Amino acid sequence: MTGTVSATFDRAREALEREGRRLDSITAAAVGVTSFDHDGFNAISRALSFVVMGGVLEDWSREISSAISADVDNLGLQRRHLPITVIAAMEASTFRQCGNDNVSGLMARARVISSATLHASDARPVLQFGDLFSLADGSTISDKHFEALWMVLGLEGEWRNHPNDSLLLREIRDKRNDVAHWKEDPVEIGRKKRASDLRAMVDRLIRLLDHIELSLLYWLDGARMTAGPAATSASP
Repeated sequence: MTGTVSATFDRAREALEREGRRLDSITAAAVGVTSFDHDGFNAISRALSFVVMGGVLEDWSREISSAISADVDNLGLQRRHLPITVIAAMEASTFRQCGNDNVSGLMARARVISSATLHASDARPVLQFGDLFSLADGSTISDKHFEALWMVLGLEGEWRNHPNDSLLLREIRDKRNDVAHWKEDPVEIGRKKRASDLRAMVDRLIRLLDHIELSLLYWLDGARMTAGPAATSASP
């Protein structure tokens, strides 16, 4: 029922776990080595970890919306089975027309209001809508991407798994950009972090993704329960 969403998180976890093993190998290889510029080589290797973590998040953001849409589609849900905030995605084209200061814009605004008013009884099937609320908007992943996911889907609780997850994402975003765009020498960036510190960041990021996956699976299960037997029979 939720295989597509889970597979997306599995790929992200696999990449992060591989990065964790790479950082462990850096720590092990550093013992007793005194080759030319070994410190600089190791520092660049540590700085690369920010690019990897940022890249994993960006890859996840490109896939997760379509994965959610596919799992919702497999459940055979009607619009009324989903939170009203999902209208922000399903009516994206209508919302884009709302800013027009003409009759077409007026009609678009009326359609949005009508959709919201009638949402509780809207029996139209939920079609693929992943592209309409894609989290991959060209910017480096930060708090706002997870906040958007929570707002659009009406997920329960808090997107953070730990109070410092905002700081974690900010550091990954800033250092990833510094390395990728050479805003600061990667050697200097790497020297500011031990491999063990970066390994701890990777582990925290994995736990954050675990938390988000669990929240999405609960959400999908809740939608299935709300829909009742019709959704259950539609599931593969």
